[in-house]
Amino acid sequence: MKRIATTVIILLITMAGMAQGQVNLTREERKILKKEQKKQAEQIMIMNTAKALHVSQYILKADRVRGRGGVMINVNPRINFVSVNGEEVFVQLGSESGLGYNGLGGITLKGRITGSSIEQDEKNGSYYILLNTMGTAGSLTISLNVNVTGEMANAMVTTNWGSRVDFIGHIVPNGRLQVYKGTESY
Repeated sequence: MKRIATTVIILLITMAGMAQGQVNLTREERKILKKEQKKQAEQIMIMNTAKALHVSQYILKADRVRGRGGVMINVNPRINFVSVNGEEVFVQLGSESGLGYNGLGGITLKGRITGSSIEQDEKNGSYYILLNTMGTAGSLTISLNVNVTGEMANAMVTTNWGSRVDFIGHIVPNGRLQVYKGTESY
C-alpha cells in the first residue's frame, strides 16, 4: 500500500512540474509570436538569396514554363531549371515522358558566362540579372527577375536563333536542392 501511495505521489509531483513547464499563450501572443517567426524566416531568405545571387551559386527551379506563343505549362521543377554555378550555366527543359535529346524528355544546354550584370531595385529590393553565355549549342541570353526573398523568379532565355522560353519559379541557393541533369545536347 505504501508503494502505491509513494508511486502516486511521485507521479503527481512529476505531472505538476511538467504542467508548470508548459506556458499557455493567449491568442494575441501566439499571433505575435507567429508574425515574429515569419519575419525572421523572411530575413534569412533575403540574406540567402542576396548571397547566392552575388556569388553566382543558385538554381531557378521552374514550376511553370512559357513558350514564345505565350502558352504556360506546369512542369516538374526537378527537371526544369536554370542553374548558375560560378561561371558555368545549365539550362534544362524536360518533360515527364523521358523522350528527348537529354534522356529526360527535353534538352539540356551547358555554357560559360561571357558577360553578366546584376542590379537591385532601390524601391522594392528585387534583382535584375543579365547573363550572356556561350556554349557548344550557341549563345544564350538569360534575363532573370527575382524578388527580394527569391520566392518569385522569372528567367527569360533567348537563343541566337530567335527562340525564347520563360522559366517561372523560385530561386534556391546551389547545393540545397537536388535536380536531375540530363545528357548535355551537342
